[in-house]
Amino acid sequence: MWSELAKDAGGIALFVLWLVLPLAYVVVLGRRYVRLAREAAHEAVWANDEIQAVLEDLQDDEGPDEGDPPTVPTARTEATWELPRVQPPERAGKHRLDRSEVPSCLK
Repeated sequence: MWSELAKDAGGIALFVLWLVLPLAYVVVLGRRYVRLAREAAHEAVWANDEIQAVLEDLQDDEGPDEGDPPTVPTARTEATWELPRVQPPERAGKHRLDRSEVPSCLK
């Protein structure tokens, strides 16, 4: 029986291909994703270095220079830090009970 199966070279080749192809596919995909992850990590490190450099430059700057344009004042001033109190309406919730203003067709 085994001798007859061994004579079938096409079947053996397909069997070996069936065993090897998924493994090769996983290896190729794995290498691709490792390369993409390496490139993304490299870009992230570069961006982090750039941000750290900018932050260090900002921290080294102690204050505005004479040549800097004036800053824009905010909308809040000393008088606007507290919002004015709103008085509750006299008839809150009672408007449904008073039907004097309701048209006669709805009474």
